[in-house]
Amino acid sequence: MVVGSDVSERNGMFLELYDAEDLILEIFYSDTDGSMTLSAYRPDLPLSVVEWAIAEGKIRLIPVH
Repeated sequence: MVVGSDVSERNGMFLELYDAEDLILEIFYSDTDGSMTLSAYRPDLPLSVVEWAIAEGKIRLIPVH
């Protein structure tokens, strides 16, 4: 798992999930409009992995006011 920010192009934070060296899922939080999106790069991801990534994204990416 990698957590980072992209202020130059997308203006937000991301959580990327890898299987070995392959990116399999990304959660992105937009600082511009507060939206969160999920991009899956593998069609057969287990639901438990997707649910875990969403939960982690909410914890790690959404700013606490």
